[in-house]
Amino acid sequence: MWFPFWKKKKDAPTLSLGQWILVPLGNPGGEYTCTRHNLGRLMLQRWMDEQCLKPDVIRSFYYGTIYSLKHPVIALAPSTYMNLSGKAVAEAVRNGFPAERMLVIYDDKDLPLGTGRLSKNGSSAGHNGLQSIIDEIGNDTILRLRLGIAPFQRPLREWVLGEWSPDEWNIIENMDSVFSKFISALANTTTIGDLQSRVNDCSFWQL
Repeated sequence: MWFPFWKKKKDAPTLSLGQWILVPLGNPGGEYTCTRHNLGRLMLQRWMDEQCLKPDVIRSFYYGTIYSLKHPVIALAPSTYMNLSGKAVAEAVRNGFPAERMLVIYDDKDLPLGTGRLSKNGSSAGHNGLQSIIDEIGNDTILRLRLGIAPFQRPLREWVLGEWSPDEWNIIENMDSVFSKFISALANTTTIGDLQSRVNDCSFWQL
């Protein structure tokens, strides 16, 4: 599993105004932690480590777990492999956690490493994890933050499942402050359009 299991809570809380459910995509297991395809999980875990957050379990499902982060955001961690990520999202939705309050965080092979883009809808552009979510919930309107891992190499599958190079790690470490800025901005907004304009400005991601 991604997070350790801390003290379990019995009841799912009502989401407060402006609260978001972060859904970081990746593959479970230690062998995938430092691979390019797990950038969504990696950045959220690094942010949690920096904040010294110890998550509590809000609800455990068959395909995933929802955690309290003792912060204005909470997290849904799928327990499946990337290509089945939608099962955890659909399961959470069926149990009262609204898809419109979810933010999917995942890697994008077409954006340069060190940059990101916030979108409210659109196709998966070939990302199997996001496509699984779209298929399971029946629409493509879920909010998503794409984190770049480009330039990519062929064969693509082997490359995204490969580990970061030392030069790439340097960029990721420098991204910590930008990602923290994004989480703070997200937690303090209820108007996604304004946040989208800010986040999608290239100056936001300057390291």
